[in-house]
Amino acid sequence: MRHLFIAIVLLSFLSCSDGGTRTAETEQPQEATSNMPPADTTQLNSKPIVAEPAPDTAFRIVPGQRVGQISLGETAEKITGTLGQPDSGDAAMGKALSFWYGKQKRKQHFVAVFFIRGSHNGQENMFARQIRVNSPSFKTIESIGIGNNISTIRQHHTLQPIAYYLNLQQQRTYIFDDTAAGIAFEITTPDSTCTAITIHQKGENVTNSYLPVYPDLIRFNK
Repeated sequence: MRHLFIAIVLLSFLSCSDGGTRTAETEQPQEATSNMPPADTTQLNSKPIVAEPAPDTAFRIVPGQRVGQISLGETAEKITGTLGQPDSGDAAMGKALSFWYGKQKRKQHFVAVFFIRGSHNGQENMFARQIRVNSPSFKTIESIGIGNNISTIRQHHTLQPIAYYLNLQQQRTYIFDDTAAGIAFEITTPDSTCTAITIHQKGENVTNSYLPVYPDLIRFNK
């Protein structure tokens, strides 16, 4: 009788222990899950929105129209009011060439404007006929500018070689003109890199009144 009582007690104890173990096993993952922060699907599935920088119109090249804040057809007085007095220049026979140099790299980067005397609304004045720049800060809306190679430029412009000259380093520099658009590119050998850009009236061959910077300019026969 005593042995039967001990057996019943042992069975009851084992039953309680097994039930407790199963309860702990089933509750443990729930406790671990409840302690973890909920997944932030907003951070996982999306990227922060970054606003695109506004185009800097102060350095925009618009073929056949303008470079930065100055435009073809503007008077010398108006351009001087925008850029200040030119740093150097020359004038004769109803024509003038004016230079504005970069402040930090004097004479390395410049804006050059070629003026021709004309009449508008019955008044004589000096009007901008061509604008030439050699600073990499100036770019077209397609980001074409100084430093691009000719293959990149050809992706956006129909180019025709029209002349060449020797630069100060005695390198041959070719002038490629997109006549219809009103923009010309100076491409220096041997790496075929753009070193200067000139805008002019649309449909006008740039060498018809090309900036008189290089007197030894050699024009190709049409």
